[in-house]
Amino acid sequence: MHYALSFFFSHIVVTNSSTKMELYSPDSQEKPSALGHMLQGIQHFGLTTPDLDKSLKFYIEVLGGRLAVGGDGFYGPELHNLLFQQDELNSKEGEHSPEFYGVPDLRDGSKDALDVRFIQFGNTNLELLHFRGAKETPFAPNIFKPVSSSVGFGNVPHVSFHMKSNVDMDEFATKLVEESHKRGLTEVSVNKKVEVDNRNQLGEAPESYAITEFPGSFEGWALIYAKGPNGEQLEFNQVRSVCRDNFITAMEQYNKLNGTDHNWPKG
Repeated sequence: MHYALSFFFSHIVVTNSSTKMELYSPDSQEKPSALGHMLQGIQHFGLTTPDLDKSLKFYIEVLGGRLAVGGDGFYGPELHNLLFQQDELNSKEGEHSPEFYGVPDLRDGSKDALDVRFIQFGNTNLELLHFRGAKETPFAPNIFKPVSSSVGFGNVPHVSFHMKSNVDMDEFATKLVEESHKRGLTEVSVNKKVEVDNRNQLGEAPESYAITEFPGSFEGWALIYAKGPNGEQLEFNQVRSVCRDNFITAMEQYNKLNGTDHNWPKG
């Protein structure tokens, strides 16, 4: 992995008495990729939601996304194979049931069904997937229990929202919790930067959420980490100064190599 990073990026090393940190910047040597010219960016990011109603309320009423397309009760053998073929083969070749691998049965619509919503956020989309019994409504619980969303686990995703640069991040974090709880989404919470041993201490701790100081090519990066209404991992970040310039340089290189015309947000 280090070889791949050093191949595509120039880097500097920051050291002190206890840590060694490598920081990467865009490489001026532009090299075409194998398939990049066939793509035009990321179309959406997908989450499987345990509770579709909570997700819609949060991503539309709180965060301001707009419903683009959606549908309920999808099923069929081709759809089943398209979504789950590799996972089902793992089950057939191993010792565990399809359920262990998170595989529902969408083949004929008699057992399980899929509901889908796409939420538009301006520069990309969030897809919400929801699997439930075929005779249940779209607002029944997802048929499989949630798994941990800690980013420490391999393959665990998170969604990051790009905040406007003039927004106070700590104030935003407070309002995020307030507006969510006001709508009954009491599971929404934001991590604080302080060390605590229990949730009582967390509630009493100062409202200090954002990390805003980073070195080198990360200068101007800022972020907070939060849990969404179904326990999903969320990030809210700002990109300014040196870091913003690096992203714009990389975006311009992407446009040049792949024939696209993406623009950086103005805010």
